[in-house]
Amino acid sequence: MAEIVFSRITPQNYHRAFQVHGECQAFPSSEQTFLSCLGNKYFAYQAEWEQQIAGFYVGHQVLDELTLIDIGVSPLMRGKGLGRRLMEHFEQQCRQRGAQQLWLEVRESNSVAINLYQAFDFAEIEHRKNYYPAAGGGWEDAIVMSKMFF
Repeated sequence: MAEIVFSRITPQNYHRAFQVHGECQAFPSSEQTFLSCLGNKYFAYQAEWEQQIAGFYVGHQVLDELTLIDIGVSPLMRGKGLGRRLMEHFEQQCRQRGAQQLWLEVRESNSVAINLYQAFDFAEIEHRKNYYPAAGGGWEDAIVMSKMFF
């Protein structure tokens, strides 16, 4: 695999990561919301592979608990191990920030993401009924996952 280069997402370079976010989400955040996650207690990184922004993640920190707010790999770049590399980088950043516990939530139907998170030792903590809007006007459950991190 070609080298992956990680760089911080900033208000000056967020455009391609925001585009990937839109490609990955059935109900993407607004540009304003995405931008609001680039400061304060948030940290965001993009992964460049073969001279393209191939994926990104956004994390949030409150004391020693960190939450994976969003993660995505461009549909054209999937199946190449980029999700795993993004998670490894996320955990490295969490470790540097003194994390004790990591959190995330995921759509119940997103089995690829759930398998990735389980491979990183996240466990289901809670099931939230009718949490995410679903195609066709319905609702989909969320799975809250966590991991103790030392």
